[in-house]
Amino acid sequence: MVPTLRATLAAAVLTGGLSACASLDITPVNEPTAMPVLTPTNTVGGDDTLRPTIVGLAFSGGGMRASAFSYGVLRGLERVPVEGGGSMLDQVRFVSGVSGGSVTAAWFGLRGRAGLGDFEQRFLYRDAEESLRRSFYSVTNITRALDSGVNDRNGFPAWLKKNLFGNATFRDLNRPGRPVVWINASDITSKTPFIFEPVTFGSICSDLSTYPIAEAVAASAAVPIVFAPVVIKSYADKCGFKLPDHLEEMARRRDSSPIVRNYISALRKYRDIGQVAFVKLLDGGLTDNWGLAGFNVALASATEPYKPLNRDDAVVVERFIFVVVDSGRTLPSDYAKTLEGPSGSALLEAVTDTAIDSAVRNSFEVLRLQMQAWESRLKTWRCALNPDEVARIRGSTEGWDCRKVSVRVERIAFEDLDAGTAQTLGRIPTRFVLDPAEVKASIEGGANAAIRVLGAAESH
Repeated sequence: MVPTLRATLAAAVLTGGLSACASLDITPVNEPTAMPVLTPTNTVGGDDTLRPTIVGLAFSGGGMRASAFSYGVLRGLERVPVEGGGSMLDQVRFVSGVSGGSVTAAWFGLRGRAGLGDFEQRFLYRDAEESLRRSFYSVTNITRALDSGVNDRNGFPAWLKKNLFGNATFRDLNRPGRPVVWINASDITSKTPFIFEPVTFGSICSDLSTYPIAEAVAASAAVPIVFAPVVIKSYADKCGFKLPDHLEEMARRRDSSPIVRNYISALRKYRDIGQVAFVKLLDGGLTDNWGLAGFNVALASATEPYKPLNRDDAVVVERFIFVVVDSGRTLPSDYAKTLEGPSGSALLEAVTDTAIDSAVRNSFEVLRLQMQAWESRLKTWRCALNPDEVARIRGSTEGWDCRKVSVRVERIAFEDLDAGTAQTLGRIPTRFVLDPAEVKASIEGGANAAIRVLGAAESH
């Protein structure tokens, strides 16, 4: 969730409020390990059925609005049929989320299609801010705000644990037969995305499998001032971690993506004992409000031409569609209508929004270019395969064309709906509690936009 700076300050006034002592509970909960696991176990993702269409999803930030809109997209995917039977929802192999979108991403990754039935009542129509301190002007909370932030883990992380994720950890999320899930936060020291994935935790000699999903999602949604940073402790002296050779190679190459180089630079800092004792995490939207970092890094740093797909999927696939679900607000700026302005908070708001939007566009362009290059690599790799291997995976080589594979990026946003609906959704505030009518409109908007955009894409 990345509200504008003015909205962040307003949220600090409106969200929060049980009296408490000024001390914050920011104790790290990640555990050390002497033998970090650097590869996920669910490299297959989804179910084990090989199908010609494979889908990746990225859910943007935007508070409850983003959670509901992305949930609506999942519901819409249920209604888009694909060649070979089933719906597009059955083809989802990758899900990435940031801030509000990370709640939906983590829930779908944990519970799958079966979990969609109760997500509305368990989260979307609830007041997820009920646990937050609401009186920003109290001495205690002003002290907290000036220190690190008003709310600590006793607020949103505890609420997510109690009402949604329970004691589930990444071990529960990272199981064969489930989509690969990336939760994205921001490391405010290195100023890079922090991706909850095995290599990131390996670099600090920590065990990702035992890390609570509720804590990761809360880190992804930790708006500055409203929330204190979520803290991860480095145990770099507990294991002999070495960056994988392919990442070291990527760091040396001049043509490597800036996103990957910055990610590797952060990993090196984590690895070097003494440089980073604690990693401080805030809202993932500060560095990547469309949640593209996880997939960008996985794609750019892949060791094989077909990755992040597995080998069998890469042989069978004919269409790979990566869907960016953009739930960003679209309100016009009033100061553009006058000679004066912006000034004061509006000026800070404009500067913050400009920086975030620029970063989003750059990240999206990196992804689009990487997808084009990946399609070319996939075709070259497939055409060099032994026909016997193709037959083993597909059952036969009949009808198989090594060059028949397309990779494309689709974006779903409010603008894909009629003007009135788009304007209505664009006005919904970035909060974790909404009026039921706003939640319903967001869900319906996401479903209708998904059917319109992806139904047309699948038909072609």
